Formats: sequence, C-alpha cells, structure tokens
Amino acid sequence: MTMQSNLPVPDLTATTLSALDGSAPLGVCVLPSPRPNAARTVTYPTYIHEILQHAGLCYTIVPFADLATALAGLKILVTVGESTLPDAVADALIAWVEAGGCWLTIGGVCGLAEQLGVTPIPPSFGGFGGGIGTLGEGYVNVINDHPVIDHLPLLLHFFEGLPVQVTDAYVIADIHDAHQRPTQRVAITEKASGNGRTLLIAVDLPGTVVRMQQGVGITRDGVSAPDGTAPVGDAVLKSGDGGVLDWLLDRQPVPEVPGLDAYLEPLADLWRDLLLRAIFYLAEQSDTRLPLLWYYPRNLPGLAHLSHDTDNNVLAQGWRMLEVVGEAGINSTWCVILPGYDAELINAITAAGHELAMHYDSMSDDCPWDADLFHTQWLALSAMFNDVKPVSNKNHYLRWEGDCEFFEWCIAHNIEIDQSKGASKTGEAGFNFGTCHPYFPVDFGGKALNVLELTTPTQDLIVFAPPAILTPLLEAVLRYHGILHLLFHPSHIDKPGVADAILNAVAAAKAEGLEWWTAAAINRWERSRRQVRWLGYQSADG
Repeated sequence: MTMQSNLPVPDLTATTLSALDGSAPLGVCVLPSPRPNAARTVTYPTYIHEILQHAGLCYTIVPFADLATALAGLKILVTVGESTLPDAVADALIAWVEAGGCWLTIGGVCGLAEQLGVTPIPPSFGGFGGGIGTLGEGYVNVINDHPVIDHLPLLLHFFEGLPVQVTDAYVIADIHDAHQRPTQRVAITEKASGNGRTLLIAVDLPGTVVRMQQGVGITRDGVSAPDGTAPVGDAVLKSGDGGVLDWLLDRQPVPEVPGLDAYLEPLADLWRDLLLRAIFYLAEQSDTRLPLLWYYPRNLPGLAHLSHDTDNNVLAQGWRMLEVVGEAGINSTWCVILPGYDAELINAITAAGHELAMHYDSMSDDCPWDADLFHTQWLALSAMFNDVKPVSNKNHYLRWEGDCEFFEWCIAHNIEIDQSKGASKTGEAGFNFGTCHPYFPVDFGGKALNVLELTTPTQDLIVFAPPAILTPLLEAVLRYHGILHLLFHPSHIDKPGVADAILNAVAAAKAEGLEWWTAAAINRWERSRRQVRWLGYQSADG
C-alpha cells in the first residue's frame, strides 16, 4: 500500500482502480442509469464505492464498457443497478459464472432472470412513467439461516429496489411491505450455476443507506411520535424533521425504562454489513482472499467521542465541565456558541488538549438560517479561538433547513466534520439516522460532498435520556465497530447525577476497549485512512 494526500473525498463516479493495477479479484461495476424521468430500481448507485471504501476493501472498479473483458481477471463481481446487458456481455457473464465465478447483483437482474432463478414483477397497471416494476418501501424478512443475514436482529427497513418472485433460486429472505405484511416478493436469493453461483439482493442497498443517513430535504416539521416521546412538530426546523425511519417499526424498547422506545439498531450499518457479508460469503465460496484495511488503529473495536455544546456560556459551568472531563482522562470537543467563554477558559480548554469547535446558532433571537450569518459567526469564533479555524461544527438545537445546502456552507469554511444530524427529542434517541459511522454525504445528483457527518444519537444522560440507554448504544457500536458519540452540555453539569453519568459512560466505553477521540482526531484519521491505495493484489499475500 502507499499513502497519497490528494483524495480528501471519494470520487464516486471515477473509473480509476482501488487496486491501482486492476489486479484485485473483486470487481464492482455500476450499470448505466436510466434517462431522467424514467423508472429506476437503484438510487445513488455509485454510493456503493463510499460504502466499500469506508470498509477498507481492496477491489477493482470496472467500467461498464470493460465488463466483458474484465471478467477474466475476477473471481467475484458486484453489479449495481438494472440494465439489460448486451448479448455479448451477457454470454460472457453466464460463461464466467458457469466456470466458477461468483456474481452479486444489487437491484437488478440485467436481463438474466433465468440464471438468477427469479422473475421480475411488472407494474400492476401499465400507466405513464412505468416500464419496470418498483419495490417501493418495505422490510426484509429472514426466511432461512445464511451467513449473509445471520446478523439481522429484526425485519430490516429498505427503500426502493426491483420486485421479483422466485422460480428456482434458494430464498434467503423475502419482502414484507411498509406495514410489515408478508408479500410474494423475495429480497435475497442464491443460485448455484455450474461451478459458480449468483446472489441477488433485490433491494436498493446504496440508496437505502443514503436515505437513512441523510433523510429528506427539510421545509416543514416532521410528524411527531405517536407515543408522545418525540414531539418533532414544534415549529422549529431541525435535522430530525427529515428522518425516514418508522416510529413504530424501527424503534425498540429501552431495557429497564418502561414506556421509552429508541432507535437501538443502526439500520444503515446493518445494510453495510449485509453487503460485506455477501461479498465475504462469495469470497469463501470461491476460495478468494480479500485484504481489508481495518477501521481503526491498533485493532480497536471502535471509538468513543464526547462533545459539549456551550449553550448559555456560564463560566462556572464551563470550568466544572473541564474539571469533570479532566477527571475522566479524555479529550473532548467543545462546540462554542456565541458570545462564547472568556479568554481564560477558552485558553484552558485548549491547553488541556480539547478541541474548540463551532456551534452555529440559528435558533436565538435575530439568528435566522442564513449563509451570511454562518460566515459571521465563523469569523467571530475563529478570532475567539486565537485565529485557529474550527474543523468541526454542530448546529444549535440540531437546526437544519433544506437538503445539502448546509453541507456546502461547511465546505466553504473548511469545516470538515459536522454533527448536526441527530436526536433533538428523547424519543428520537439512538441511531435515528441509521449509523454510528462517519460518512461522506452526497447531493441530489450523487456527488460526494467534502464534509464528514458524525451523527449525534443522544444528549445529556439523566436530563435528555435515562442512563440505561447507554448499554444498548454501546453494544450496538461494538457490534458494528462504529463510534459512540455522547453529547453533554456544560449547562447541565451541576444537576444531580450528570457528572457521574459522564464518568460512568467514559469508564464503560474504556472497559470495552474504546478510545475517546475528539471530532478533529476522528476527521483526521478517517481522511488519512481514505488516502491509502492498494498498489496491487497477489493471491499469495493472504
């Protein structure tokens, strides 16, 4: 491997190779997208590269035009999307599978339904804008034990895909509709063919991950939880208003807290894991060794992160929080809201090794959601931080409007990691944006945006959420090797039990092998790790 420093954000449309000489036996081919205004089964197909690059896999990006000739050098092929293959390419793919190749297709049959053992389901009515069937919204239901889905603890929510029925494939999982009612459609199938095999994931996997992680554009309040624990319809636009997960079907009861449900499973991460499990399963079946760059240094199982939003800027509370995190023996990220602390406390925070970050305020009086105001606050905070420009931001109240415009504000100011997607109401606590991993978002056109998002799953234990929620959140982070992010406001530090809650949380994460990093450190590591490039692949290496 070699280190480069010229790729701060993944180019999801590139045709360059992750293995620079094209020698990796795992190939990934994104099929041509339909024309605008045409039905499609996969949205954001190139996001497959963001998922695999974050996972650290060594693979070859195969341009569609080169697919037929590239097969000779591959043992595993992943295709994304639905497009009928030209006859010559289809014949080459069939022969390659028969000879021992393993093909994973996501959201499409590529005109080879017979080889996959399924039949696409057409639209129920041949109206305008049809052409192919669409899967819509629903849930994946496990039918048979299989390594690809053994990690699923619940019916797994999805958005979009290709509706198919089984003919002679082995059904691993089927489809339940958006209300979790059974259907005749299948979600994941496998079929042996000659010396090879095929796997079909009918769901739009990359598009589902994007939709869960980013939600939808925000111009109106969201709909409040029916149990009263998350009244998001509060006349304030915030990131949670764009959330797409289901209050009833995607939350789980918090152990030992009657009446409180939370998003205890990071559903987008379950989809990421399902993809990796499918690839690793095919690697095992084809006796293929796949090198992997681990998420963290020193083989850490995950990370933990503590942030503070300095609302009200009470000096005594700031000093007390500094004392508590010092006692905990960690460094944290202080998201400072104007007018901020005095110079003595600001300098003390920095001297103790903590990070000073931005807390953009579009909630207080005379503070609208406005790019110019963001710039004004950034200038003032940069000056307060002794001309050290902030790398991290979290919006006050997790405010958000529109779609990706705010990410563009961050990029323009070299804010490289944001924390504004998250829970602002107790009933939203947990992974309401589906992930405990940092990720690069994409705009409507699928272009990756050069700012990492690290979601905020909960706020002040004791005040915002009961301490009992820590255990399931920590367990999920360990299962999916993510980052445990806890937010504690200095304004609550004097309340009974809050300081102890911080110390207990820090100790619990440390006991599981997690290290506590600042947002700046997480950003620096993730971006540096993305600059690793596989120079080549040799089967003897593994």
